Amino acid sequence: MSGTYLGMPAFPEAARTAVHDATLRGNLRHATHTIRDKRARAVAELDDWAALREAGRRIKDHTLRHLDRYLEQVEESVTAAGGVVHWAADADEANAIVTRLVKETGESEVVKVKSMATQEIGLNEALEAEGIRAYETDLAELIVQLGKDRPSHILVPAIHRNRGEIRDIFRSEMGAWGRPAPGDLTDTPAELAEAARLHLREKFLRAKVGISGANFVVAETGTLVVVESEGNGRMCLTLPETLISVAGIEKIVPTWRDLEVFLQTLPRSSTAERMNPYTSTWTGTTDGDGPSTFHLVLLDNGRTDTLADEVGRQALRCIRCSACLNVCPVYERAGGHAYGSVYPGPIGAILSPQLRGTSAEIDASLPYASSLCGACYEVCPVAIDIPEVLVHLRERVVQGGPAVRRGNKVVLKPAGDTPPSARRCGRRSGRSGIRAPCAPDSGSPRAAGASAAVPAGAGPGVDRRTGPARAAGGAVPGLVAAHARREGRSEVSSRDRILGRVRRALADVPRDDTPYERAVPREYLREHGARGAAETVGLLAANLADYRAVVHRCAEPELPAVIAGLLAARGSASVVVPPGLDESWLAATDVPRVADRADSTPHDLDRVDSVVTACAVAIAETGTIVLDGSPDQGRRRITLVPDHHVCVVRVPDQVVASVPSALERLDPLRPLTWISGPSATSDIELDRVEGVHGPRTLEVVLVDTPPGAAADA
Repeated sequence: MSGTYLGMPAFPEAARTAVHDATLRGNLRHATHTIRDKRARAVAELDDWAALREAGRRIKDHTLRHLDRYLEQVEESVTAAGGVVHWAADADEANAIVTRLVKETGESEVVKVKSMATQEIGLNEALEAEGIRAYETDLAELIVQLGKDRPSHILVPAIHRNRGEIRDIFRSEMGAWGRPAPGDLTDTPAELAEAARLHLREKFLRAKVGISGANFVVAETGTLVVVESEGNGRMCLTLPETLISVAGIEKIVPTWRDLEVFLQTLPRSSTAERMNPYTSTWTGTTDGDGPSTFHLVLLDNGRTDTLADEVGRQALRCIRCSACLNVCPVYERAGGHAYGSVYPGPIGAILSPQLRGTSAEIDASLPYASSLCGACYEVCPVAIDIPEVLVHLRERVVQGGPAVRRGNKVVLKPAGDTPPSARRCGRRSGRSGIRAPCAPDSGSPRAAGASAAVPAGAGPGVDRRTGPARAAGGAVPGLVAAHARREGRSEVSSRDRILGRVRRALADVPRDDTPYERAVPREYLREHGARGAAETVGLLAANLADYRAVVHRCAEPELPAVIAGLLAARGSASVVVPPGLDESWLAATDVPRVADRADSTPHDLDRVDSVVTACAVAIAETGTIVLDGSPDQGRRRITLVPDHHVCVVRVPDQVVASVPSALERLDPLRPLTWISGPSATSDIELDRVEGVHGPRTLEVVLVDTPPGAAADA
């Protein structure tokens, strides 16, 4: 997987092969056009999108400007919440830390949430070398792992595989990794998803160690955020005894309130939904709920080098949404593998050469893997001017400089299958105001299939690539890590090295003591549209149903009968009940109750048919219910393992209009689960399938209560 990237040819050669693969071209065209169209509709629902985008840009820029301060604050906050923070200057250090932590548990296998940071550092290979097997649990990542393949897209890593190929991979490979695929497995998405569910279920239920990345890390509270759809993330984050999260230092945001921006822009930009089916937030450890041990590994691995580049540092704003891939004419024709990185597409073309250096042929070619049409900038939810950075990196490659290949000759070869939009030769730079050239002393670089502009006869530069087994024939040890070993430096010194690098990288940035709330104007809307309480509840019901939840509404005296009817219709033989649930809610049913006990194992819960809970808050604009682990909602695992979840929402008291309103009500120190419909995936030819790893059915009962009754209770 990631260990094969260094030996890949330059982008033009890899792309030339890809454009002649008719199946790949068809898969990519269907997927990218479908996702981009859905995204456009989701974004159009928010008439303050431009203001949200600007706020996201400013939040990220402010964080990078004061990154040393926020890194220290993250360490303090996570430690205060019961977590342990580790600092990794490069891939070697990160892999050594994670491997040591897993070995200390005595376990020889781990379950993993989809994480680009761990792919970047080659963690799976490093663990395998130490006798530890890492199981990818995201459906697309599972397909990639079983197929001995590489991811080709940020959001849907197996986008290059069709359903027939996936069926064949499952049939031939699943048995070597655990439960085999059914002998009569067909290529229908529902059957393929069910095979993955059964294959991974046994791993989830026995796992003692989980490994994740993070979409965001909140400095103010020490909260980590993971956004996902299938429920595999929740399984890995809540069922194991030990959780290890690897997060790039750029994933930090200063405050809890900042999530009101990114929890609106990220889902719409990535899955084209108002909110992903599952968003999990946790702060350290919580007694009796989730892992008892939590480790956070803060990863540099070239990020401080990127931060030191006045133009290139804007790539660190990236929130990994993949919107730029889906509008890029070059990516659509070349596919993700041609980029030779876990970060494909336009963002990979500017991020990989900065993280890894440009001494390798593939990295030196990536700044030319673009037509500079500007579509990527237009859709970026944090306004990264990718064309500007591409031109900047081209100059570095051609002119020579830190960590670049040296040379002064550019060779171009025209493509025969490049659309007119991909032949446009430059755009006005957002920073410099100058027309960006396609390549020095040359005409337009072509899209996929072209021999993109790369320096010929370039001499060696500095390679910042530090992951294990990166080159054919052996490992390329990290320069910093090797020096640290010679000096006998400890992990503690990695903290000082990273903070020192950050401060040196920001030496060109003028001091700015503007208070944060003034530095980041929040001109976006608190809610979208003026609605009364009844209209807000109606919108909640409509959006819940839109994301495949089953919605019921009743008066409070009718609630026991409604719940009894739902359990009977399901044929439930058992129901798990949180300790603080109102006993009257189950008064009309004789279904045997299972208490939510601290000593209940995942296997115990797997034998339960249904769960009934209350909620903390429900969000109308996104169709989301949020659980905070209160006594009437129980531990996170009880709403995850059983197949049937009945959630009661008191209206109107527990209903809010928007994400900002919800965040104001929620306590970030509690473990929060945001649920928007049942677990789902669209990883197989974008056909949506419900009930992947989490509950197959979510039923939401909106119970009308007198105003203030919920608070009184």
